[in-house]
Amino acid sequence: MNNVTKDMNLQLKEKYGIGNIIVYDDNYQLALNHPAMDSAKLDKKEISNWIINRLMKEPAVIRAFPVEDMNKVPLPEKIRMMLNNGYFANRSGDIQFLLRPNYIDAWSNTGTTHGLWYPYDSHIPLLWYGWGIRKGKLNRETYMTDIAPTLSSMLRIQMPSGNIGHVIEEVLK
Repeated sequence: MNNVTKDMNLQLKEKYGIGNIIVYDDNYQLALNHPAMDSAKLDKKEISNWIINRLMKEPAVIRAFPVEDMNKVPLPEKIRMMLNNGYFANRSGDIQFLLRPNYIDAWSNTGTTHGLWYPYDSHIPLLWYGWGIRKGKLNRETYMTDIAPTLSSMLRIQMPSGNIGHVIEEVLK
């Protein structure tokens, strides 16, 4: 998306007279340059709408919306949950976009980024072995957030503060 962001910044500079209105694109989000927009008294909503409309013209983009509207935009519950779990106000951008299936936002020799919600990109194998681990295979869905509570249970210590995962019971003997 870097080329798209550069192109949008050039178009925004022509339209509003300020460069680098989009300060970064990362994790399928765009962050806006609020100090520059405030100094120029630009309308954030107008600029966000322009960016969203421009993003929706990209063949790879299936959805784009302001992050603040994440819980208002019609989305499948699983996608909404994943976006909400990845949201952190101090580090998240202003505009969220979702790519269509089989698109990737960066060229990679490894073939994936694990950043999209699609199962082919979000699936990460998890292997447990060693003393106290039950032999077997598990086919149900588990999450990265389940690792810390499972380890806590194995060590018989309190789960971490802010824990949202669940113990993977099948791992324990």
